[in-house]
Amino acid sequence: MNFTTVCLFVATLGLAGPAMAKVLDCAMATTQSSGGWVTDRYIFDIDEAAGSVQANDGLIQSVHGGPMVAKLSDSSAKKMVVTWTVQMTNSSGQQTKMQYRAAIFKGDKTITVTATPGGGYSNRFEARGKCK
Repeated sequence: MNFTTVCLFVATLGLAGPAMAKVLDCAMATTQSSGGWVTDRYIFDIDEAAGSVQANDGLIQSVHGGPMVAKLSDSSAKKMVVTWTVQMTNSSGQQTKMQYRAAIFKGDKTITVTATPGGGYSNRFEARGKCK
């Protein structure tokens, strides 16, 4: 199953779920500051009432083969904050964790995604976009 098929499947699940659940399809304007760690598209299946989130993008799809559980870290009238960690193994067998944070502004549905490597590194990668 390719990424597009999975995204359509996740979107269909969200539409068939409870009335409080919603699926956000977010297109990102990636630049050099995204460093390849923030991808060009994110899909979030969010149930604010239950506090549950499923997240998917090209990296999650590649590493996990499908959506993964994320955390609804904050939800107010103005924005939602979703966090998740992707653990990867490189070609030499070293493991790394990339910590993600998505701030989704409810009014205009803009999104900012930041990625920070675990292990005390000071790098931070970021991109902004719009959800529908």
